[in-house]
Amino acid sequence: MTSLPPGSPCVLCGQLATASIDPPRRTLERGADPSDQSYSVTVILPDVLLCTDDGLRVRQGDLLVGWCDDEDCRTYGEVGKASACGHDYEKLASGKPSK
Repeated sequence: MTSLPPGSPCVLCGQLATASIDPPRRTLERGADPSDQSYSVTVILPDVLLCTDDGLRVRQGDLLVGWCDDEDCRTYGEVGKASACGHDYEKLASGKPSK
């Protein structure tokens, strides 16, 4: 991502986003043979927008960004914390800065 939409909030704290990290990919389905990579369905999640402080903490590895995949939620948050729907956020993001 090269530019942030004006007024975009940080996915973790809601403050003004100033940086983004590459959106994670999630493998939803594989073929019957797990060693056969020829069949898989992969989804690229939305951009991960972060404020300056959270962006620094993610890059340093002090904070992990997770994803809640509940159909009624589908949001980012801090790994291990409960999302709005009550499910815990699961680790997905590596913290790799976008180009």
